[in-house]
Amino acid sequence: MRIVKLNKEISTFGRYDNFLKNIKFLKVLLFLIIFFTKLNAQNSEIGAGIGFGSFMGNFPSQTVLGGKLFYEFQSPLIYFDKINFHFSAAQKFEKFLPGKTRIEYFSYFYSAGTSVLFLQNPNDNFYVSEGLGLIYMNDRSFSDINTWNLGLLLSLNFAYKLNPQSKLGFNFDYGLTFTNTNSRYNLFLINYTFAL
Repeated sequence: MRIVKLNKEISTFGRYDNFLKNIKFLKVLLFLIIFFTKLNAQNSEIGAGIGFGSFMGNFPSQTVLGGKLFYEFQSPLIYFDKINFHFSAAQKFEKFLPGKTRIEYFSYFYSAGTSVLFLQNPNDNFYVSEGLGLIYMNDRSFSDINTWNLGLLLSLNFAYKLNPQSKLGFNFDYGLTFTNTNSRYNLFLINYTFAL
């Protein structure tokens, strides 16, 4: 009984230790967002998107419904055009279908990170951007899986300027992680961006 109790305490401590690490990461991300917001207050945008994609790892690919929130601003460096902070989440598509299902658990994930963006403007109303960045992804593929994975995000965005303050676009995200479960995802999104 003592061994079982000790194992439970060690397991609980491990989860608590991971929780603290995740809180530290989110604090750093929040600090960077606030810092660059003040630095580039005149050239910042916020946006949101929704769409479909797939989620995979040490299990077969699953269709998911997901969304994304992002904040981007003009880069103070000359090597790239913009810096983007983003948060994405998606869950197995069957979760959102009406009626009953035999599925007991609907896998999902969260992903937060930052990217650098490279912009091209074919004309005044249309633009294309490519992004490369880091993500920190929470894999909840099974009921007993709760891991945080570090990886890369590749993105491609096409947008049309509706008016001086807003854009409507199509976005593709591909996230690939290299730690723990090596999970990955892709999302095809319709997004709306608003200039602050």
